[in-house]
Amino acid sequence: MLSFIIRRLLALIPQMLIAALVVFVLTSLLPGDAAIARAGGESATPELIAQYREQLGLDKPLVTRFFDFVVNAATGDLGISFSTNEPVTDILMRKVPVTLSLVLLSFLVALLIALPLGIVAALHPNGVADRVSLAIATSGIAIPNFWFAILLVLLFSLTLGWLPATGYVSITENPGQWFLHLLLPAITLGHALAAELTRQLRASLGDHLRRDYVRTMRSVGLSEVSVVGKHALRSALGPAVTTLGLQVPIAIGSAVVVEAVFDLPGIGSQMVQAVFSRDIQVLQGVILFTVLLVVVASFLTDLAYALINPKVRVQ
Repeated sequence: MLSFIIRRLLALIPQMLIAALVVFVLTSLLPGDAAIARAGGESATPELIAQYREQLGLDKPLVTRFFDFVVNAATGDLGISFSTNEPVTDILMRKVPVTLSLVLLSFLVALLIALPLGIVAALHPNGVADRVSLAIATSGIAIPNFWFAILLVLLFSLTLGWLPATGYVSITENPGQWFLHLLLPAITLGHALAAELTRQLRASLGDHLRRDYVRTMRSVGLSEVSVVGKHALRSALGPAVTTLGLQVPIAIGSAVVVEAVFDLPGIGSQMVQAVFSRDIQVLQGVILFTVLLVVVASFLTDLAYALINPKVRVQ
């Protein structure tokens, strides 16, 4: 198991280097000039623009800038924001906990929805529970996040007054308010994530329940709880775990919309601001950190799959 973990950790290095190259090239190809924007627009004098280009490091060759970007990022230095003159790392330290809290809670909501629905649907195919799970899965795929968020706000905030509609409270400041402010955003995002997870778990568990080893265990008198929970479900969790890992980039991307609807100060809203202000340093930092989250999630998915299925470690 240790050798498997070491191999997967070593594989993260080229992945992050390739990701850094893609992020750097794409952000460098964005239209406009950050130096001109920083100097006040096209009306700025050439001397002032040249001064800002030197200050921002835009006068260096592209290869040199990329090398500096990788070396600095490896040491935790993501540069200075063009807009606020604040270290990008400090900005991320404020924004990342918001998005991470939202994504983690949304996955918890997705699991709370998908696990019971997927298991019951697999145990009773073509029954009422199966149709209900299919309806929920279909709604999660078909309903846009922003529309579902508006419905939740209308019902639970404006009509019933149970939950706050917008804003964010840090967990260190007030854990209860932190949870209440993130509940509607997490339900919005978790409902969409649960759709594919429910379908995958239903199909995978249903397939295992029809296999010979399950019939054998039932024929020798093992309880249904033992057959399903201890044997069939564990074997069926592999594809579900893979699906869960693949949904991490989807969740982070969808968080941009959810944060905008609920006015959450996360990395999604920060990325949108950076695009409009042409703050390349912030944009590079946010995207690179997002890629890091996805790569780490992929590693954790592989690790979880190896724990569930020991054959993966050998392969």
